[in-house]
Order: sequence, then structure tokens, then C-alpha cells
Amino acid sequence: MDVRVVLVEPIYDFNIGMVARSMKNFGFKELYIVARRSIGIDAIRFASHAADIIESAVIVRDLEDALVGVDYVVGTTGVTGSEHNLLRIAVPIWELRHTLRLKGKMAILFGREDVGLLNSELRRCDLIATIPASDEYPVLNLSHAVAVTLYELTRGFQRRFKYRAATPEERLLIMRFLEESLRFSGLTGRKLNRAMFVFRRVFGRSFISGREAYTLIGCFRRIRNRLSQCVSSTT
Repeated sequence: MDVRVVLVEPIYDFNIGMVARSMKNFGFKELYIVARRSIGIDAIRFASHAADIIESAVIVRDLEDALVGVDYVVGTTGVTGSEHNLLRIAVPIWELRHTLRLKGKMAILFGREDVGLLNSELRRCDLIATIPASDEYPVLNLSHAVAVTLYELTRGFQRRFKYRAATPEERLLIMRFLEESLRFSGLTGRKLNRAMFVFRRVFGRSFISGREAYTLIGCFRRIRNRLSQCVSSTT
């Protein structure tokens, strides 16, 4: 899977430069920056021999523009949640290594140096990942977080597998049939929304292939159709 590094409103130019340097160290080239200002000369200076990544970086004004053409969205956070905070339930960063075996485009989002990614931005993600660090101070500097993440992505990686990842459209179709089935079962309102949120994150952590998605779509379609017939026969 191809990887796009997305920096969401970074504050300091030197961090942007150091991110570019880490990307070059580990063989990544595609950098998108969500910014509401121009990037200063310090970004080039601190990039050292990775100035070409800064020069080719795509600057966009909002997150949706940074995710055009992306099949899979991963958010990062140093502040993880418990089972009661579904939004910030995260997998350890090394779990992302499995995604490189798939085909498609993955964006990894890194938040602001002061507040990280906002809740609204985390909701846009298929998966949340975190770098396990000391409970005393678990939040890493932006450029350090990128370096550790890219290292873990490539560590021990030997070859790519030939199956493709499920597309966003396939995952959306699974969720649609699943939601219709839950509605037929009587689940509505906040409980339905919560269940759908959980299922989306579970599927996000599973990195399903296109073939697996095809099978699940067929299963959930059959469940939906049978529940629909049962409901119709009782009305």
C-alpha cells in the first residue's frame, strides 16, 4: 500500500523539515500539509538532503482535500481512550505494518504540536494508532512521532503480497447492509450510531482484502434480505 503522510496544521517549520528528512530516511515521498499559511525557509533548512520532499509537498486548506484519492485513513494520537472512549481506542503503531502488504493508498494523519488531531478529524479515520510511551509523558514531538511511525511501518518488511485492500466503496457497502440489518432488528437512534461506529473501527483494524469484502457483502445482503422478509410477513 502506498503511504501519504499528512500533517494537519503544523505550527513550526523546523518540524516540517524534520518530517521530510524522516520520510526520506525510510523511503517515503508523498507529503501533504493542511495549512492556512505559507511554509517558511526553515522547513527547507531542517530538511537537509530531503528538501525535494518539501518542494514537492502538496499544500491544501482542509483535511478533505488532503484525503482525495485515499483508500484508507489512519489517525495518530498520544492520548488514547478506554473502552468507554470509543473515539480514541488505538492500536500500537507497529500494527500498521500489515497495511503495506495491500494495494491502494493510505493516509497517515499527524496532528498539531499543541493539541494533536481534533475529535472531528479522528472521526474521519478508519483506524487510530498510537506509539506506546511513558504514562508520565506519552506525547511525542511531531517529527519524532513521524520518524517512529515510518520506522515501524518498514521494520522487517520483506515483500508485498499481491492481494488488494478493500476499496472505500466496498467497505461502505458492507456498512450499509449491516446498518439496514440492524434497523430491521429494531436498533435505532444513539445505540445504532454507536454500533455502526464500533463496526467501522473493527473493520478498520482488520485490513480486509477485496475478496473478503466481497464475501461479507454477500453475507450481510442475505441477512438484510431475510430480515426484510420477516418484517414484511408480520405487517
